Formats: sequence, C-alpha cells, structure tokens
Amino acid sequence: MNWTLLAFVALLAGPALIWYSRRSAQPVFDAEQMAESALWGYFFILVGGWGVLSMFANPSDLFFVVMLVAAVMALIAKLMGYKAKGNEKALPDWAAFGFSNALVLAAIGIGKTFVIEPMQIPSSSMRPGLIVGDFILINKSAYGVRVPFLNVPVIPVGKPERGDVVVFRFPEDTKINYIKRVIGVPGDKVEYRNKQLTINGVRVDSVPVGNYEYKDAGQDSVQAVRMAEKLNQHKYETLNVPGTPSLIPMSVHDFPMREQQCQHDETGFSCTVPQGQYMMLGDNRDNSNDGRYWGFVPDDHLAGRAFMVWMNFGQFSRIGTRIQ
Repeated sequence: MNWTLLAFVALLAGPALIWYSRRSAQPVFDAEQMAESALWGYFFILVGGWGVLSMFANPSDLFFVVMLVAAVMALIAKLMGYKAKGNEKALPDWAAFGFSNALVLAAIGIGKTFVIEPMQIPSSSMRPGLIVGDFILINKSAYGVRVPFLNVPVIPVGKPERGDVVVFRFPEDTKINYIKRVIGVPGDKVEYRNKQLTINGVRVDSVPVGNYEYKDAGQDSVQAVRMAEKLNQHKYETLNVPGTPSLIPMSVHDFPMREQQCQHDETGFSCTVPQGQYMMLGDNRDNSNDGRYWGFVPDDHLAGRAFMVWMNFGQFSRIGTRIQ
C-alpha cells in the first residue's frame, strides 16, 4: 500500500471537508457543537501532514509535534479571548477543534513518544522470532527518556544489553527505523565467522533445534535450520540457511571507523565496538541487512526495546507473543 499517496489524499481531503462544513454549519459557540465534517477535516490534515513530513524526518519525532498542534490551536484561541464553552461570539472551527481535542491528542503524542510506540515488522530479517506482519510494542523509555529530534537522554534509565531486541534509527537514513538484536556493546570484540558468533573470545552456543521454511511475497521458499542461542538472560532462535556465506564482502559499505575497528573477508567479520556505539545483527543471519554491512549504531540513534507482539492480522495466535 502506498502510504505516501494516502497521506497526500488525506492532506487534500481535510481542507475540502472543512470548506464543506462551513457552507452549511450554524454558528458554533461551544466546542462540543463543532460539525463532524470539520472535525474529520482537521484530523485528516494532521494525519496527512504527519505522513508527508515523514518523508523528511523520522516519523516518531514528527508524531509528537503533530499531536501537539491541537494544543497550540487551543492556546492561541485562549489568547484571542475564546473559551471552550459559552462564547458571546461564534467560535472558529479551528479553535473548537483545539479546545475539544488538545488533551487527548497531546496525551497520545506524549505516550507514543516517551512511553510505548507501535511498529510493524516489514521484513524477514528477525525470523523466526518476528515475522512479516507482526505489530510490535516498543518500550520507548528503556534506554532513557529522550528529547525528540535530538534523541539524547535527559533522564538516564538503562543501557542496551547483549541480546536485547532494539529499534533504532538506521545510521544511513535516520528517517527509517530498523529492528535488530544487540550483539555487541561498547568495548566488545564481536566475531561472526563461518556462521559462528564469538564475543570477547567466547563462543556463543548455537545448537540446531529443527527445520524452518518461509516464503516472502514474490520470492521462492527458503529452507533454513533453526538454531537455539543464548545471550545474557535472552534465549532465542536464529536461522541458518545451509550453503549461504556468513558475509558477502562486496556488499560491505564504507561506514565510519570501518578501517580502524573491523576486518571483513569471505569467512565473515570481526569488529571492536567503539564507545557510545552498538553492534546489531538480525536473527535471520543469512537474510539480514545489519551491522556487518553498515557498521555501528550510535547511542543517540536508539529508539527503544521491543517487548511484545500485539497484533498480526494473518496469525491471531501470535497476539501477546513475548519478544525474547
């Protein structure tokens, strides 16, 4: 589905609905008297504006700003002498929208920005634990309460640990959110060679526990082996596709500190994680665009820790699945 096109449609439909409501609406002296068509018009403008602006900045930050628009409308109306109820002169529809929706929309924006944010899994890079179509919840304060846009923590809470499933801003395009598993924290030496993960010289146990088959839209069926791994308190499974390489050297990008911190060859890679940065890999090790190719994730790119699947319209049995 083309979400950008829908955003533009909403942005055009909003003013049309507001114009239509003004043609037939009676004067409004109370915010609760606002015409329903005008109400939907302003909602469409907010949603459409958020969608269009998301092409230029991270949508998580923009959601917070857009949801505060109603509060700004209400404040301006208040400064102009309007009230939510009992006005002597007719209340403009924008002021009525602000008065009637400021608290609700501000609460949604604050909750999504600082507490819990939903996200949909778009690819198979985190199979078998997370599949395409999963809607997940992210604990936004797991790694500190952060300032929107700057994304720096103002209230430190915790740091990512090995094994955490983390949502972060993609270092090569911060408008995009990625989800991977933390494999290395600052100071760790991480190696992944011949499909064996080693951290600080210690091999991470990876035991085959069964077969796994999946098929993404427009692609052939993939036959893989499920591998049981454990990092810290996290027990999870990864996928190993027999016959595929641990690394495709020609696909490795020229990322910051690559020459100083990493070595890549046909057998895999090794990296020493710099201070203030993290190494991320996908659980679907042979089908994941991750840190082995584009490098490290800075702390100020972290968005939160994924903890639960709350919906999958194709597989309702996955609702409530805890992310290991």
